[in-house]
Amino acid sequence: MAHRSYAILLQVLALIGNSTTMLSGQTPTVQVQVLDYADLKPATLHEFVARTHQILVDAGLSLQVKLCRGNLAMACESETGVRRLVIRLVAGEAKKMSNLRRPPLGQSFADHQGGMYASVFLERVQDAAAGANVPWVTLLAYATAHEVGHLLLGDEAHTTRGVMKASWDRKDYEAMSQNHFHFSQEQVRELGVRYSASGAEDVGPETASKNPD
Repeated sequence: MAHRSYAILLQVLALIGNSTTMLSGQTPTVQVQVLDYADLKPATLHEFVARTHQILVDAGLSLQVKLCRGNLAMACESETGVRRLVIRLVAGEAKKMSNLRRPPLGQSFADHQGGMYASVFLERVQDAAAGANVPWVTLLAYATAHEVGHLLLGDEAHTTRGVMKASWDRKDYEAMSQNHFHFSQEQVRELGVRYSASGAEDVGPETASKNPD
């Protein structure tokens, strides 16, 4: 009975995490659809979805993070006028990479205007998190937010610090674990203008080049 109650609780929490605009009654301007090919556990998925949503909301986005494949997945249908992004959680590493000594945490298919699809690699995320002594689910959420940043801001969106920094170091990982790691103020303003509830930009390009991070 206790196990069944716990399972029901997880489903409720997942519904809350996957329908993050429910309480506000507003239609999101961006929907991040997560495809879990890494077979993560329900509790882990809930934590990941909630953390990813919070990072992106703090960046000024009006959005919904929705689990479309994996444990506790929901039916995902795109709404008219909502920018749809697709994030694949992959169990292994990238098959193609420009720097074999530093495999990417994720890869986005984006051009200067942005894109629609990206992948995040669980094995690489877990290795990097273990080396920095931070929770890997936290790093997974930030890696996902970074790729979302490229899909919305373009392949040249790297900054010298924060979420869109090209390469993260130990201080960055520490900032993540303390919730002190953010998009730049300029990017927050841009995302707010383009994708807040009051000013949205319609669906962007779907054909773009691969951008490894």
